[in-house]
Amino acid sequence: MTPADLEVVLRETAARVFDLPVERVPFVWPRGDQAAEGADAASALAPRMVGLLGDRMPEGTDRPPRRVAERLVDGLAELRDRGRFPCAGLRADDRGFVNLTLGAHQREELLRAAADGPRFLTGRAWDGAGEWPRTGLHEAGPVAQARRWARADARARVALAVGGQAPPPGPHGEVSWRDPYLDGGRDGLFTPAAKALGAIGEDGARIAFCRSVPERPRETETTGRDLPVLPSAEYPGAWARLTDANPAFRLRYAHAHALSRVRWVGEGGPRHEACERHTAPVRRSLVDGPSALDGAARREEPHILVRYLETLAGAYDEWRTCPSAATAPAEHTTADPTLPSAVAGILRTGLFLLGVSAPTRL
Repeated sequence: MTPADLEVVLRETAARVFDLPVERVPFVWPRGDQAAEGADAASALAPRMVGLLGDRMPEGTDRPPRRVAERLVDGLAELRDRGRFPCAGLRADDRGFVNLTLGAHQREELLRAAADGPRFLTGRAWDGAGEWPRTGLHEAGPVAQARRWARADARARVALAVGGQAPPPGPHGEVSWRDPYLDGGRDGLFTPAAKALGAIGEDGARIAFCRSVPERPRETETTGRDLPVLPSAEYPGAWARLTDANPAFRLRYAHAHALSRVRWVGEGGPRHEACERHTAPVRRSLVDGPSALDGAARREEPHILVRYLETLAGAYDEWRTCPSAATAPAEHTTADPTLPSAVAGILRTGLFLLGVSAPTRL
């Protein structure tokens, strides 16, 4: 069950319960980061419907969002009882959010669906013909100009992915860690922008340029400890390091590790099992993927996508470093290779939309 599937069920249930045309029910993505403890996703549909219902508002307490959410939970429970909505848990909270807990089979379906990153995030496969926008950043003069070009590329690629027409083919094949600016000759890098690429690489630069919010940042502005918004050859900061302090390296390493984990299991290597406490954050982060991409597209702000990918990579790091779950009950553990396949699918797609390569091997 994907976030898109959950959204459709919630909207159709609201239309049926409150006798409304389905097109009048607001579109609200279910969110993993808003879910109550133990739930996989939460929907803020009920608070959005309070002003819409009028005399259809259910009677009861003085908390309208909670009343609407309880009616939605009752409607979803009816579907579940008839075998049309396989969900292990449903409850309304004091915020008026509907919290949904997936069963084991639905959780497995979520992970398997996320492995196809383009379809999971956008609802369609990327099998058209054409090219994705990608400007040569080395041709820029000032670093600020290269930053504008990288952000424009990301906006155009995100818009192409979620737009009405079929986008070009997506990422595929083996990808190495090599970078034309870091691993090639740097004698021809004359401008400040080109020299910055020679210091941190093109992939690092594109993440650095898309990670911050303001369109016209101050020269001294940072997006974290030693992470300049406008990295230069003189001050590249942590963007030049191959450590977790560098968000670009961390994202690309997480993708390479996830794919390697899948291969290890396929080749008969040891399976990694992690307890539910470390698996649940990854699952909830996956649920947030379509919402994050949709938000980045609507608001034309690529930093939303970058920060989402960092959250997913952080949850994956916690999962892969989880202590042995051998003593935990079987129903509270999740093993390879489904989860790393899902993480790799989403990271690969998100990085591709930012114009960044995703290495396939450690």
